[in-house]
Amino acid sequence: MDTINSGIGTTSSDRIDLYESAEQQLLEFVSVISRTKREVATRMEHRLTPGAIPVLGIILKSKGISQSEICDMLLIDKAVLSRMVAKLEELGLVTREVDPEDRRVSQLLPTDLAVTRWREWLSSWRSNLRSSMSSWAEDDLAALTGLLGRLTSDLQRF
Repeated sequence: MDTINSGIGTTSSDRIDLYESAEQQLLEFVSVISRTKREVATRMEHRLTPGAIPVLGIILKSKGISQSEICDMLLIDKAVLSRMVAKLEELGLVTREVDPEDRRVSQLLPTDLAVTRWREWLSSWRSNLRSSMSSWAEDDLAALTGLLGRLTSDLQRF
């Protein structure tokens, strides 16, 4: 069997082909995710940029979160985040409340408008996703879930 030194050890050419196929599929999946972020941004508020969607998603999931916590989670610059949060506030999607335990810190909270629009989008997205996978066997769905979880866990180590 042919082998190629990939820097990780000796790997068969078949395995290299599988890596390349997986990489291509992941790149195509990233493209789908990018389109989805654009769609969510448009449905949330037509002036919202796709880059703000992960920030808004974190705010929606939290029961109040500081900007520094979001910076740590997303590994983004405080100035960049500050501009995103200002835009989210301007669009009526986020509010700030002073943290009762540390009055120097503001907690970011989603507005009712953000929650409503997010739920509407999520309901539509779920329906489309489930429709796309309706013909999949339960074993395939379980395998997808397990493999995505495993890949996410492995990639978080880097």
